[in-house]
Amino acid sequence: MVSGRSKRRLVGTVVLALLAAGEARAQVGTDARDAAADTRAVTPPRLVKFAKAVYPPAAEQKQLEAEVVLALEIDALGHVTVADVVEPAGNGFDEAAQAAALQFEFEPARRNGNPVKSRILYRYAFRFEPTPAAEAPPAPSRIDGRVLDDAGEPLVAARVRLSSEGRAVAERRTAADGRFSFADLAPGAYRVQIESDGFTAFDTAESLAAEEQLEATYRLERPAPEDMVNIVVHGTRPQREVTRRPLSRRELSRVPGTSGDALRALQNLPGVARPPSLSGLLIVRGNAEMTTPVFADGLWLPSIYHFGGLSSVIPTEMLDEVNFYPGNFSVKYGRALAGVVDAHLRETREDGRYHGLLQLDLIDVRAVAEGPIPGLPGWNFIGGFRRSHVDAWLTPLLEGEDTQIKAAPVYYDYQLLADTRPTERSYFRIGVVGSDDRFRIIDASSATGGQISSIDSSWGVGTIYENSLSDQLSLELTTSLARLHQRFEVSTILVDTVAYGTISRSELEWRFWDRAKLRFGYDLLIAPYSVEGQVPDDPGPSAPAVGPFVTSPPRRFDESNVFFQPAIYGEFELSPSSRTQVVSGVRLDYTHDTGRFDVSPRLTARYELVQGFPGTTLKGGSGLFFQPPGLAEVVLSADQSLRSLRNWQNSLGVEQELTEQLELSVEGFYNLLDNLVTRRPDERGVLVYDNSATGRIFGAELMLRYKADERFFGWVSYTLSRSERTWIPGEPSRLFYLDQPQILTVLGSLDLGRGWEFGARFRYVSGNLYTPCTGGLYSALAASYQCLNGSINSERLAPFHQLDVRIDKRWVFDAFTLGAYLDLINAYNQSNPDFIDYNYDYTQSQSVTGSLPIVPSLGLRGEF
Repeated sequence: MVSGRSKRRLVGTVVLALLAAGEARAQVGTDARDAAADTRAVTPPRLVKFAKAVYPPAAEQKQLEAEVVLALEIDALGHVTVADVVEPAGNGFDEAAQAAALQFEFEPARRNGNPVKSRILYRYAFRFEPTPAAEAPPAPSRIDGRVLDDAGEPLVAARVRLSSEGRAVAERRTAADGRFSFADLAPGAYRVQIESDGFTAFDTAESLAAEEQLEATYRLERPAPEDMVNIVVHGTRPQREVTRRPLSRRELSRVPGTSGDALRALQNLPGVARPPSLSGLLIVRGNAEMTTPVFADGLWLPSIYHFGGLSSVIPTEMLDEVNFYPGNFSVKYGRALAGVVDAHLRETREDGRYHGLLQLDLIDVRAVAEGPIPGLPGWNFIGGFRRSHVDAWLTPLLEGEDTQIKAAPVYYDYQLLADTRPTERSYFRIGVVGSDDRFRIIDASSATGGQISSIDSSWGVGTIYENSLSDQLSLELTTSLARLHQRFEVSTILVDTVAYGTISRSELEWRFWDRAKLRFGYDLLIAPYSVEGQVPDDPGPSAPAVGPFVTSPPRRFDESNVFFQPAIYGEFELSPSSRTQVVSGVRLDYTHDTGRFDVSPRLTARYELVQGFPGTTLKGGSGLFFQPPGLAEVVLSADQSLRSLRNWQNSLGVEQELTEQLELSVEGFYNLLDNLVTRRPDERGVLVYDNSATGRIFGAELMLRYKADERFFGWVSYTLSRSERTWIPGEPSRLFYLDQPQILTVLGSLDLGRGWEFGARFRYVSGNLYTPCTGGLYSALAASYQCLNGSINSERLAPFHQLDVRIDKRWVFDAFTLGAYLDLINAYNQSNPDFIDYNYDYTQSQSVTGSLPIVPSLGLRGEF
């Protein structure tokens, strides 16, 4: 059990987190997309005029060869208007490929028979071609290729067409391992086109010399939501934030120790601390809990994880991309003091077929179905359901272990989405999502007085509408209505919250110049709520503490009110050169509870110090970030006037490409916090809530990442930081209870071939802070000894370290795929300390773990 002040902080934190979640604050909206055209009945563009590039003289003299990947934008007339280098080769090849591509002519892409603009990836291959002797006939050549999907898995029965000078040469279908071959080819230039249902088309040029055997691997991507006509392999979008950490679908689903849960993979990124065991909290850069909101296509998720952090509330199968912004994010996000997680749900497939998935492991069982809606042309749906069954096996396993956790949670979640494209330029989605968590322990420990129980239930209905009004103007509108019920009970502590949240958000983007954009938006939250219960009265951070927190006199409350928090914002994005990007914005928030306006100016900039490969990018940002007082602070402060909490965030960093796959990111940050809520005696000696507390957080983050290729992905992340608070003005600052100076994560996953993949993750984190008991004082009233607390947060537990291992096996059949995986959590069964337990008179102590022992999670997954 936790004693004295540390227990007050821990239990108070749980209460604060649950109360704050009841506020149902939300954001809506997604990143503006360059276009939103219809993707049904799409015919990809066809090259009708090829232009041969001029071989760079210096490279030709050295007999150098290269491949340049270009992103081509093709207008409705089939002309190439933009040719951007996506994967540069240097040595003059990039410029030569661009010049040639701008001379290409295409039969334009068509949607429902009408020509439309499109974007494709085109690989221009430069092969050194020595002039053969006139008397020697050309020798046969061949192409041996392999086609993979975006997760590195082989694509079966993909159609591969080979042509030369506009004439068809041959066509092949890929085998079970994704391979194909074209033999007995004459030397010369060829065009390779690859198509597969559910993937973007791929088009590239290859040059074959005499007797050359070309071995190539081609990767097809699933269409991304921001694609123009469903044939774009999307790359890095322009960033509105200093640091954006995108993770691919393969990385999200294969991180060891997460059971393939995408949102749990966030816990392995720089700046993300290890939360209290089984709490499911998201702690970023030394800030408090509930200061980093999570959005799913702009819909705010009050709880990102189910109870215990065993699984997230949105299944990975419905996610397309997860972006993590640890700080200095865009003004379109507000009411957040630390960072932002922005998850994008994928659009439904529009191939006219039905798809399904069933997955079963030791944590839960989930099912997903997707396909066209009968009787509604142009409408498609995707729905999912998940239910845990960890309680069936974990509770018996924990019996006899050295842990206070003697029960397991029960949870379920559900999602049902339907979308369509009303016009060629618009997109509409409507959906319902919900989750329910219940947990109860009877006679758990004396620290809690005998029982713990909780209910966390929510559902919401939301809509998304996007419209590209013109080539320069686009609109996004998101609305939602949600209900939240949270009940938390620990001994004499009881908090029961019901809230109804209406959230509306819209953003208008105007690209008035190729290098400049303006964005304007509003963000509205209206949330009626009622909360009742009782919590132990907090005497304030400077008062001496004796005995368990739950034995303090209770403070009862019963209140109903409405959160009303409107906001508007504007943002200007300028790229004065190809090297530089500057984003400046300001946000104006009004909080009805405080009766105050908060103005948040923000500025971020990126500068490509070295363009091309290996690129070097400098980045920096500074801005103000506000978060209104939480529900707990509003209720407990009664009529006392509070202001929004404020954080002045500053960061400076560099991104360096080391190889084509290896990149290094280093970033330093310094945050100054003020207007933090605390309780202290006023000049009359009366305890009051006010905004007199301050703090500072500073540190550095490092991430060495090997970007996912067909065989491997992995990264090393390290955070060195310090988090301090000054709760009473004039008193010395002290470490914040969530301070974790060192956080190290090393992980990787290797494709062994034949459908096998092996991965491992190792984590090392500084131990949690706690307040020691210096002795015991016998209380005749309580008939027991009470703890005499020492200095607050003056001791630290032993470091946390753990190894997780994951093994995947996948079988690919004609009509479906079958997968099996083993996630071995805590592989060497490390007993990591989470808190300190004392004997009856506080003369002896021992560390106690709240973490899971070694857990082998075996799962099966089938999909079609």
